[in-house]
Amino acid sequence: MIERETISLGEVIGALNRGVTVVTGNKRLAGVTCQAFEQSAINNGLEAWPTPDILPWAAWLQRAWEEAVVSGVVTAPELLLTSQQEQRIWEDIVTESAVDQHLQQLTGTVRLAQEAWQLIQSWRLSLTGATFRYNSDSMAFFEWASRFEAKCMEKGWLSLARLSDELQPSILAGDLPTPAELMLIGFDELTPQQQRLLQTLIESDCDVRWMHLAGKESKETRIGCVDVRQEATTMARWVRQRLDENPETLIGVVVPELASQRDIVIHALDERLVPHVLQPGYQYLVRPFNISLGPPLSTYPIISIACKLLGLLAPTISLEDAGRLLRSPFIAGWEREASTRALLDGRLRETGELNVALETLRYHASQINKPYSCPLLAENIDAWIKAARECSRTDSPGQWSERFARLLKAIGWASGRALSSEEYQVAEAWRELLGTFASLEPVTEPMAASTAVAQLRRMAGERTFQPQTGTVPVQVLGMLEASGLEFDSLWIMGLHDGAWPAPLRPNPFIPLPLQRGVGLPHSSEERELQVSRTMTRRMLASADEVVVSFPQRSGDEELRPSPLITDLSIADPEILRLWPAPTWQNIVHNSARLTPLEEDPAPPLMNEEVKGGSAVFKLQAACPFRAFAELRLGARALRQADIGLDAMARGLLMHRVLEKVWHALDSHAQLIAMDDSQLQALVNSMVSEAIDEIASRYSQTFTRRFRKMETERLCRHVLEWLELEKQRVPFRVVEKEEKHEATAGGVRVQLKIDRIDELADGRQVVIDYKTGEVKPAQWFGERPDEPQLPLYSMAVGGDIAGVLFAQVKAGGMAFNGVAADEGLAPGVKSFETLRQTREANSWSNVLCDWRATMEKLGAGFRNGEASVDPKKYPVTCTYCELKPLCRINELNVLNGESSEAEGQAWANKEE
Repeated sequence: MIERETISLGEVIGALNRGVTVVTGNKRLAGVTCQAFEQSAINNGLEAWPTPDILPWAAWLQRAWEEAVVSGVVTAPELLLTSQQEQRIWEDIVTESAVDQHLQQLTGTVRLAQEAWQLIQSWRLSLTGATFRYNSDSMAFFEWASRFEAKCMEKGWLSLARLSDELQPSILAGDLPTPAELMLIGFDELTPQQQRLLQTLIESDCDVRWMHLAGKESKETRIGCVDVRQEATTMARWVRQRLDENPETLIGVVVPELASQRDIVIHALDERLVPHVLQPGYQYLVRPFNISLGPPLSTYPIISIACKLLGLLAPTISLEDAGRLLRSPFIAGWEREASTRALLDGRLRETGELNVALETLRYHASQINKPYSCPLLAENIDAWIKAARECSRTDSPGQWSERFARLLKAIGWASGRALSSEEYQVAEAWRELLGTFASLEPVTEPMAASTAVAQLRRMAGERTFQPQTGTVPVQVLGMLEASGLEFDSLWIMGLHDGAWPAPLRPNPFIPLPLQRGVGLPHSSEERELQVSRTMTRRMLASADEVVVSFPQRSGDEELRPSPLITDLSIADPEILRLWPAPTWQNIVHNSARLTPLEEDPAPPLMNEEVKGGSAVFKLQAACPFRAFAELRLGARALRQADIGLDAMARGLLMHRVLEKVWHALDSHAQLIAMDDSQLQALVNSMVSEAIDEIASRYSQTFTRRFRKMETERLCRHVLEWLELEKQRVPFRVVEKEEKHEATAGGVRVQLKIDRIDELADGRQVVIDYKTGEVKPAQWFGERPDEPQLPLYSMAVGGDIAGVLFAQVKAGGMAFNGVAADEGLAPGVKSFETLRQTREANSWSNVLCDWRATMEKLGAGFRNGEASVDPKKYPVTCTYCELKPLCRINELNVLNGESSEAEGQAWANKEE
């Protein structure tokens, strides 16, 4: 066994000056030690110095292997597998063995299987059937591992996990030159595989020394915080104060659960150290801190867009993805077409389908005379289509890698605007990932485009990436990354009893008794306690000042300090010296001055004719501001596509079917005269014609199955409705979907009335189809909810006997309306029986009252009445999406009323 010794950093630098090879436990420690060596050379007045021989373990091992291969000491295998290549082999093996089973977490299963293989090699465990006949998981792994070994032997492949074992024979034989002295730093423990290799080096007269950096005489305290967010905030204030006192100080922040708390820590540091990055457009400012753990590469916007662009190889992409591509600044032409591309996004939403074909996107982008015209984007798409034609149906990863690069270049990826330093580094990481993807070619079969894209996306999601930031004073690290590092000040956060010692995480594919017998990582409480105690002792001695914190709550769960820090003294807030100044947000908030809103009426209309039809009067009655914003400013929410047809499309389809049916029937008498089979045949025919007309606009929605379902639904509802029509008094349909004009209050609108029937006595009945529920009470009052039919009564000449809503609704087929006489239609009452019209002495007075109401609403719209005045708050505002524009919630605050009291005040208003 190699015994660990203690050494100072200065002695390590002295050893490097003597040419000693230094191997570190992690990449970060190698970089820090190299920087310390260079700084020492500068301090000694040197202008040039030899490059120190310092490498992390994996890099040193690979260098030794390359030297052995180049010198001919060992016979090179057909392929030295990379980690990604091994993962792909394991994935194929696991997928093939589970062909009759559905693995919900294939990626996780493969990762754990690959980890189990590496553990077996590192801890020199025997892979035998008897040992692994422990449970179904271990037996499955034994089968997978056996197939992996057999495949590697058959193909002449060498796993990285066995690289150390392959070097030992050459070292023992003296064929491979070894360094005179080898120093290891930053290792809390050595695996049996490492120990065996190092022992072999010792037997070959190499002086191997396993060193532990001497710690500092530190001042240690602990503090409990309410929760993780307050803990991060307190830490950030502590960091800010030390930077203010000494900008050259080196500060460490160690977070055991960094992966889950990364965003919280970054936000807290941003608020206190660089608050400007929280402003739009400043997110790429250089920060004075570095995070050791980067997010997945796929989460960076520029990479996310690259993955979505490759999705264009599929027949369609989702409407959501199409919108993100159009709004992305990473596609060529964005700076010139940002606004029109946003309008194109809105146009695609109006198609009503969840998926968009590339040809559809190109068609709309190339419409020159439209406000959403995007000629540069259309050129980009043309270049993409041309490049895509060269792609085969299946190809090797190497070929796909080249084709993906050409496709992205053709469409102008990463060329929409100048890239920041971080974005440039991320784009370079993507190009490296394409190279890694190409390296899968020797270990996988040719694949289809969809499979290749999915594989590349998965690799981007699994690879973490942290852009380089240069030398910064604050380092945020996980426990393992901090091994061997020293700081001036150190804050260790998150050391509660649930996180430290670390919870057990035994590998499910290695028998648990075997893991505990040899002491595999994360396999037993005793081992985790011992490892955590060692790491805690090392961390507490790695800075002059050390603060350890823990959250006291996580949601409803109470937390206690880790038993490994209970002996530390509790920190006094004054001793901690936290930055006292308020945050940037607090400064802005406290300096706010409210400006009272002054009356600012909208300008009156210059033209009498207004677009919008009956919606002008409906919106003016609901809320004058909404009418002004939607109809004069054009402020509308973007449409949202849904599965199947949305409510508007279904309503239009029903309208069209009923129009066709009544065009064929013409009258109540013809309806009565038809027998059931004839009527059903007629309805089936009309439904088929109506669907034919609309299906071309919804080509993706109207699949064969959906068409069949929609046909059955329409036929069923229309036939049910016609049964209700049979119960009416005789009539003749005189108009269907005809245009009319109405003028009220100086506002002229164009209307399209669904249907006008003529009774035997010559009077007319105005009918409007509705697929939702309606009530006659919605037509009355100074601000009617549904002024549509009252407005229609003004547009129709002649003697009107009634105005009706035809409620064609599943489970609620009914006529709703008001008429001059009782019995005009099933369920329709005369005006005399309605509460809202009791004061009217005659039917003509009802029509006159309606006209007066419409005149008043029209005059208000024409004169620019646009006050934020919902008829019944908050009910009227429930489905309005303009609240950020009218700011009614802020108005409630300015009026000094709570939302509940304000809602009651609005509810009690006179309608």
